[in-house]
Amino acid sequence: MYKLKKIPLLLSVLLLSLQGCSRNEVTASDMQGTKTFYQVVDNYNTDKYTQKELAQITGSDSFIDTLQKFNAEMNSTDTVDFYDMKYETVAFIGKWDKPKDLANGYGHKDLTDQKVTIKGKNEYITPVDAFILNKKTMEKLGLDYFSEQDFIYNGEFPMVLGSGFEEYYNIGDTIPIEYLRENFNGKVVGFYDKDLVFDEFSHCDSYSTIIIPYMDNLESKDDYENRKEFFYTYNIFRNSAYIYFPNTLDYEKNKDAVEKIAQKYNLDYTVLRGY
Repeated sequence: MYKLKKIPLLLSVLLLSLQGCSRNEVTASDMQGTKTFYQVVDNYNTDKYTQKELAQITGSDSFIDTLQKFNAEMNSTDTVDFYDMKYETVAFIGKWDKPKDLANGYGHKDLTDQKVTIKGKNEYITPVDAFILNKKTMEKLGLDYFSEQDFIYNGEFPMVLGSGFEEYYNIGDTIPIEYLRENFNGKVVGFYDKDLVFDEFSHCDSYSTIIIPYMDNLESKDDYENRKEFFYTYNIFRNSAYIYFPNTLDYEKNKDAVEKIAQKYNLDYTVLRGY
């Protein structure tokens, strides 16, 4: 692909505990505009449900399909301004031979070279901070990270790497990765060199964060170790995204709108207020 252009739109996420983010002073000239996002969350891991009730809900054969329908409507509705994006980690498979500050946990805990078994083989994995988004969100944010085809799985996971990785990889290189406990072949499609700024207190470091897309057609992968668990986790994970509203007074209206859409699919979702 190409090296990414200057990011024209700055993000503003209120939840400062997101992985990959760190406190940093941002001057007025850095702030070309701000957005305020609130997170959509499910209530399934709260004390609202017993283990038996939770098993009955999530064990239903139709539950994954229902999660997908909820996500599709959240992405298509005009009722709320939904941003299908998330911060997490993706693990690089193989002995880590790069600086430790490119790995998640640096400065707090050394998480490099964790020993795991993948398909009966002993491997090393190292988690790296990742920003994940779908095509619509990328366009709404005015970014140009991926081509349209990069959002359709064809056997490889497109990856845009932070500038710190440029010394170690070239465009076109493949990197074996672990994503939601399944292994994939990552493919380097670009590098970026400008931080993603969330608000005046925090940003995600373009030196060490990687960017990957939410993709269609992941069902075509034929070597999942646990297909059902992956798609359950993937869809729960994906629905924990964000909505934007310009005025905090609109919180109840947006919260009610999300809950109404969830109730349509007999799901239990709401919106976190943040701070």
